[in-house]
Amino acid sequence: MSKKQLSASAWLGKKMACARSFYVTASVFTLLSAGCFVVFSLYLSEFAASWLDDGIIAPKTLILASVFLAGRYFFAHLESRSNYNAGNAIVADIKKELYPILLLDSKLNSTDSALYLTRISDDLRPYFAFFVPYSLATAIVSILLLVICFIVEKWVALILLISLLVIPIQMAVIGIGAEAIHKKHTQLFLKYSAVFYNRLKTIAETVNLDNFNPQYRFLSRKSDELNKATTNVMRVAILSSAVLELFVTIAIAAIAIYLGMSLMGIMNGPNYGKGYDFGTSLFLLTITPYFFFYIRKFVSAYHDRNKALASAELLMPLLEGESELSFADLDEPYNNISVSHLNFSYPDSPVKVLHNIHQDFPKKGLVLVKGISGSGKSTLLKICTGSLSVEEGTVSVNGRDNEWSKQWLNANTSYMNQFPFIFDGSLRYNVFLRNVSEKGIEERIDYPKFLNRILSKKEDGWDTELSHNGVQLSGGERQLVTLARMSLHPRPVAILDEPTANLDSETVEVIISEIVKMAQDRLVIVASHEQRFELVADDIVNLNWGEQMYA
Repeated sequence: MSKKQLSASAWLGKKMACARSFYVTASVFTLLSAGCFVVFSLYLSEFAASWLDDGIIAPKTLILASVFLAGRYFFAHLESRSNYNAGNAIVADIKKELYPILLLDSKLNSTDSALYLTRISDDLRPYFAFFVPYSLATAIVSILLLVICFIVEKWVALILLISLLVIPIQMAVIGIGAEAIHKKHTQLFLKYSAVFYNRLKTIAETVNLDNFNPQYRFLSRKSDELNKATTNVMRVAILSSAVLELFVTIAIAAIAIYLGMSLMGIMNGPNYGKGYDFGTSLFLLTITPYFFFYIRKFVSAYHDRNKALASAELLMPLLEGESELSFADLDEPYNNISVSHLNFSYPDSPVKVLHNIHQDFPKKGLVLVKGISGSGKSTLLKICTGSLSVEEGTVSVNGRDNEWSKQWLNANTSYMNQFPFIFDGSLRYNVFLRNVSEKGIEERIDYPKFLNRILSKKEDGWDTELSHNGVQLSGGERQLVTLARMSLHPRPVAILDEPTANLDSETVEVIISEIVKMAQDRLVIVASHEQRFELVADDIVNLNWGEQMYA
C-alpha cells in the first residue's frame, strides 16, 4: 500500500470518530444476530435429525428455531440502521467542513462545488455505511463461528480459517490498482460533468454560430473516455466478485465432502468407523454458508473502499491542506488594485486569454468588465479574487508584490458567479451561514429586505428546505440569496460574474440596485453583458478576445 493510501486511510479513520457510538451499537447487534443464527441452526439440525433418524416430529423445536431466525433478522435490521446512521453522520460532518470552503474558494464554480458535494463526499457514504461495518461484522462473525467449529469439528474450522486468510490476500492484490482506476474515474466524472453542463448552457449559441458538429464530436470523445473509465471500474468489481465466489464454492464443497464421507464412515473423524452424527453434520453445513455471508458483503463493498480512498485524496487538499496564507498582515486596509502589463494563459495552453491588460481599480465604486463571450472576463475576475497566479505582469494591492497581493485578494474578496452555490439546508442556513443553528436570527439581524420577494412565496419561510443546489429556487432567487450573503458578510472587494444573466427584468432591477448600493462603500467589480450597468458604472474595462479596448 502506498504512502498516499495510508494517508487517505488515516484521514478516513479520523473522520469515523464522530460515529464511534453507532459502530459500537451495530457491533453488539451483529453479535446478537449471529448468536441467534447459531441457535437457530442448532435447533433446526436437531429437528431435522430427530425427524429423519427417528421419525419424530418435534414442533416445539421447530418453533424455537423460527423464533431465533426472526431474532436474527430483527437484530440484523437494527445493525443496518446503526451503520446507515453512522454513514450519514460522518458524511454530514464532512459536508459541514466542506461548505464554507466551497463558498470561499473561487477556484470552484457552483457546478464544480455541487459535484464535489453530490459525487465526492457522497462517494464516502458507502465506505462508512457498508465497507467499515462489514469489515467489523466479518471479524466478529468469523471469530464466533471459528470458535464454535473448533469446538465441534476442528477440520471444518481449519478449512474455514484457510479461506478467511486467502480471501483478504486476493482482495488486496486486486485492490492494488483499483484505487488508481477509481481516482481516474472520479476525476473524469467531475471534469466531464462540468464540461457537459457548460456545453448544455451554451447550446443556443452553439447552434446559432453553426458550431454544432464540432461540439458534438468533442462531447462524443469525452463521453467515450468516461464510458471507458466506467467499464474499467466495473471490470474490477466483477473480477473481485468472481474470485470470491470461486474460493467460497471450493470451501463449502470441501466441507460438504468431508462431512459426507465422515458420515459414511469413510474418512477419519471423531466417529470414524460408526458414521458421523447427522445432526452435527447438518449444523456445521448450516452455519458454513453464514460464515461467508458477511465476507461476501465485505468483498462486494470493497470497491467502496477504493472509491473512498480516491475521493479522500481529492478532498484532503481542501479540508486538511496547509493554508497558502503565510503573511501576517493580510488584514491590511484596502486602498487600490493596480493591474499592469498583465498577460495570462492557462497551463498547457499556448493561447493567451488576456494580453497586456492595464487597469487601476479605486478604493470603492462600481467597475464594469464587458466583452463578448470568451473575451477573458471571467479569467480577469478570478485573477482579481486571488484564485489564479499571475506569471507575466503585476496585480498589485496597495503597491505590494504579486504574491502578497494574491493572498490578500484570496482572503478579502467575495465572489459570485452566474450560477451560485446553494447548500443543502434551510433558507436561513443559506443566508446567515455563521449562525445556521440559531432560530429567529432573522429577527435580530437586519437582513436585506429584497429577500421578502422569496419569503412571500415560500410556505415555510426561513425554514424552507433547499437541496440539490437549490432546485427549489428560481435563478433570480438564487442570485438574491447570494447577494444577501455578500451584504451580511461584507469584504473590501466584491466580484460578481454575470449576476443578471437570464433573469426577468424586475429581478435585474433589484440586483442592479443592490449592487449600486454595495458599491457606495466598497469596490465592486462586475462582469456582465447587461447594458444598464454601463449607465451606473464608475469605470468600464472593455475586453475583446483578451485585448483591452479603449474608447
